[in-house]
Amino acid sequence: MTKTPRELAQERLDLAYQHAKLGERLVELKEIKAKTWQNLREESKSAAEADRKWEATDEGIEEIKIKLSMRSKELKMTAIKTYIDVLNTEAYNQY
Repeated sequence: MTKTPRELAQERLDLAYQHAKLGERLVELKEIKAKTWQNLREESKSAAEADRKWEATDEGIEEIKIKLSMRSKELKMTAIKTYIDVLNTEAYNQY
């Protein structure tokens, strides 16, 4: 079933809202990371090792998942916009 441009636009808005909510959580995680990372760095031989230790924490794993999810939503929104543009062009017989 092909969605209408209105349905696609609504889906894009929903994705944008989800993306924004994930961004808000990412800010919270960055604050936690800023407070935690220095301690991890002191216990590590290098910054890279401290980063790996952070990524192994629950918050670090959540940060990674959020970043990947946000990127996925960005790609979906771009694809939907492209599809809406094609539908609009076809509607005016300009394609």
